[in-house]
Amino acid sequence: MALPSNLHTSRYSKPAVLLHWAIALGIGFNLWWGLQFDGLEAAKAPDLRSIIDLHKSVGITLLGLVLMRVLWRVSHRPPPPLPGLQRWERLLSTAVHHLLYLLMFLVPLLGWLHDSAWSAAAAHPLVLFHELPFFRLPLFNNMAAATRDHWHDLLGEAHGLLAYTLLGALALHVLGALKHQVIDRKPELQRMWFGR
Repeated sequence: MALPSNLHTSRYSKPAVLLHWAIALGIGFNLWWGLQFDGLEAAKAPDLRSIIDLHKSVGITLLGLVLMRVLWRVSHRPPPPLPGLQRWERLLSTAVHHLLYLLMFLVPLLGWLHDSAWSAAAAHPLVLFHELPFFRLPLFNNMAAATRDHWHDLLGEAHGLLAYTLLGALALHVLGALKHQVIDRKPELQRMWFGR
């Protein structure tokens, strides 16, 4: 497929590309890793605590990367959409992107709140990647254990529900990119890739 001569002007910047793929890999890993919990809990896996701790570490790291991505996005204008897209395609693309940004922020934030509400949190310090001591959000510190457990359960359900919603939004994002690349024969993937 011949690429347009002005492709370099419609590419995303290198920091945007790096953040995009780092976040994509992290989300893919953490969604897959989180889906393992029920089976491991049922099997009473001896290393379940360590497995959950890795999920928390990746989630908080993702929250930081998403904040960096948002700051980069508002301070650096992204390239315009490729020409020739239908109006409904532009509207759907914009809606899915906004939904992705919202969910990429909310899912790890709800996970952090869920962990912070855990009534046994004081006995299990939050240490990212078994090396970096981190803090829990102090919103639940003065609550009774039963109240904390209530919030822990509620926030855990919201975290899981929005994680599945994020999975659906990611599927739409990938299908849209593949549609533009394969069916419309536009250099969509090259815009968000490394190199020249």
